[in-house]
Amino acid sequence: MSSERSVILPLISIALWGLMCSATPLPETSGYPDSVLDNLEFVLRIRKDVAKMKNDLRKEFRLGSDNELQLVQEILRIEQVDYSHCRKDLCNKEDCFNQIQTGLSTYQHSLSHVAQILPSFSEKVTGLQLDLSNLSTNIHRQILESVVTAVTFPQGETLDLQNQRAIGSYLVVRNLEKFMEAIARALRHCYS
Repeated sequence: MSSERSVILPLISIALWGLMCSATPLPETSGYPDSVLDNLEFVLRIRKDVAKMKNDLRKEFRLGSDNELQLVQEILRIEQVDYSHCRKDLCNKEDCFNQIQTGLSTYQHSLSHVAQILPSFSEKVTGLQLDLSNLSTNIHRQILESVVTAVTFPQGETLDLQNQRAIGSYLVVRNLEKFMEAIARALRHCYS
């Protein structure tokens, strides 16, 4: 019995420690400028809307596993936008924000294709495009406030969605969700 307790007690301790760590609140945000907090809040709201749309697409089209979708993503050549400058230990705000601007522009363009391909989702897509446009404007203002040089980028390339349009649309939305997560991390990272 005592040997059982010696095994069970450490396991219970580890489980409780894990629960306590998962319940830990997010880091304090009081040190961030108001514009960063506003943009972060906006990004998190957009991310929530994108996640809902992604789930709706997955249900409507009964899409396969993420592994199967990854293969289709490679076949369709749908790439995640680059945000490598936002992940570096020392955040270069200019490079990071320029990549965010480029990514937002790319997704606005890609979503216009999704709206054409999936007319039943066009209202949701139009709302997301408007939010991305507003976020892009907010980020541009934040760049100007930070005295960072803003670079204007051309529209993103069109997607080859001749085959499996619904899956390609879902993958674009899934990548957008990941990009929204990256923007939220970048905003926190660059101002911490």
